[in-house]
Amino acid sequence: MKTMITVVLLSLGLMACSNTKKEKMANTDEISIEKEGSVIDWYIELKDAFVATDMSRAQVAAKKLNAILPTQGNEKLIEAANAITTSSDIEDQRAQFKIITDGLIELFRANGKEDGLYVQFCPMAFNNTGAKWLSLSEEIRNPYFGEKMLKCGKVEEEL
Repeated sequence: MKTMITVVLLSLGLMACSNTKKEKMANTDEISIEKEGSVIDWYIELKDAFVATDMSRAQVAAKKLNAILPTQGNEKLIEAANAITTSSDIEDQRAQFKIITDGLIELFRANGKEDGLYVQFCPMAFNNTGAKWLSLSEEIRNPYFGEKMLKCGKVEEEL
């Protein structure tokens, strides 16, 4: 009897956790770092491609990101992701990455805070006008300069 009660309680607990996860995944317009293959997952893959100065990896990540971006109100982000997938110039791709970054920061702020997501900033990007990017770590890995200036930048805030 004791074993049966334990099994029932464990089953109920697992079902409750499962339902919560399904509810989070049901809303496709919700942007969350908890979803597998989420906007932030593909954004981070895109950022890492630029850190590595890997143009073809950036094209693949931008295509994946574009496929899961909520379409409503994100036309500018979708256009920028499309531009990355078709560009053969890493600097043009990085300029589009800046547009995506600025748009996602705005979306995350509007939709509430994301735990463990850092806004980082390089003051030297784009002829010293500066540019931001998002990271899951406080460690600076600059996507605008890659290996040339890998650690140039600072954490501005945590979302």
